Amino acid sequence: MKPKKYLTWLIIFSLLALIVWKLSLTTKAALTSAKDNRLAMDTLITVTLVAPEDKIRSTFEAGFAEIERISNLTDRFNQSSELAKLNAKRSLTISKELVNLIALGENYRKSSQGAFDLRLGRLSDLWGFGTSLQQVPSKEKITAALPSGEVEILGTKVSLPDNVLLDLGALAKGYAIERAREIMKKTAPAGLILGGGSSVAAWGMHPEKRPWRIGIRHPRSSTKYLGVIELEDGWSLGSSGDYERYFVKDNKRYHHILNSQTGYPKEDVYACSILIKDATLSDILSTLLFVLGPEQGKTFLEEAKLGPLAAFWVIAPGKIVTYEKGVKLPPLTY
Repeated sequence: MKPKKYLTWLIIFSLLALIVWKLSLTTKAALTSAKDNRLAMDTLITVTLVAPEDKIRSTFEAGFAEIERISNLTDRFNQSSELAKLNAKRSLTISKELVNLIALGENYRKSSQGAFDLRLGRLSDLWGFGTSLQQVPSKEKITAALPSGEVEILGTKVSLPDNVLLDLGALAKGYAIERAREIMKKTAPAGLILGGGSSVAAWGMHPEKRPWRIGIRHPRSSTKYLGVIELEDGWSLGSSGDYERYFVKDNKRYHHILNSQTGYPKEDVYACSILIKDATLSDILSTLLFVLGPEQGKTFLEEAKLGPLAAFWVIAPGKIVTYEKGVKLPPLTY
């Protein structure tokens, strides 16, 4: 190449680089942080966004609309939802999306020997958690409400056993948050979705150029934390605890996380959290591992080979048990 021509191209590339650099500075300078929260899926969903100012409102609306869409698909108490119609009809052709969610839940039920179970609608209704009819049912009623039989899936047609009502509460919120994250990150370079404290998903970095930080609630004190988790880009945190929906009868605590084998709440576990990338899995696994407890839970995680993750349990009378696979947990104190 001739020296004069080389110089011309060098000047052109230099100008282009300067333009790109200035545009990047302008874009970074235009980023702003905002927060919005709304009631959805029986909890308060809080979203923090870092995005260009002109994209903030539309990003919020797109994310919350997706969460509402998933709620309208999976809420068994909403008679117009697909799930409610399936429970009522007992056999129904439904959307591929709902089929996939049910199939996912069924896969984890079978691989965990029932520690995770979507078939607990009747049993949950019997206990009345979260309603004015909370009670300790008789052993006979519990036995009669225990789920049995297989959920049949043929293409997009799902058929339920006679005594089964499907309840997707243990995965729907995580799935909604995962879907909302995928939508919002298209227009917001960074953000955090907090679903009532039990499901959290992050992307990008905090405005202070650090990971997002989440305080882990103490299961016996609403004013204390077990520790602080840092969520890196694309990571999620799922938590389940006996402090979310419960009642006390004769000095004994009864909570909503039921063992499908016995029909009673899991005992001697106060809380369980898992750090993993997929928010749907974090929701599923926090419940599954809570019911299994630390010993069986660790075995399950070893055999499942789900990639990098970390989990911890708080068990009676206040001991913390941890499991780490390619991820380091912060110090945790009861």
